[in-house]
Amino acid sequence: MSQIKLIRLTSGEEILVYIVNESGLTITVKDPVLLIPNKDQISFIPYMSYCELDTMTIKKDHIMFNLVPTDDLKSQYKQMLKGANKIQLNETPQILT
Repeated sequence: MSQIKLIRLTSGEEILVYIVNESGLTITVKDPVLLIPNKDQISFIPYMSYCELDTMTIKKDHIMFNLVPTDDLKSQYKQMLKGANKIQLNETPQILT
């Protein structure tokens, strides 16, 4: 299956994901990235960056819509996930005071 989709959750968050599996009540996704719209652009940040996350299962009750993103957005997402552009997190998160 492995389709790139833009999912809007009932919490208002929009995530770009690869759909791994879809069953009756749930959707399993991998490589979720949170979209942060700014004035003139969209930024990506890792979704749930404080967790070890290979795949994530979302209840369909928590999804407002599930759409195919534009080709440009898909291309940027793929580019970000591969090679040197892959999202990397700090090994030891620091608490800011």
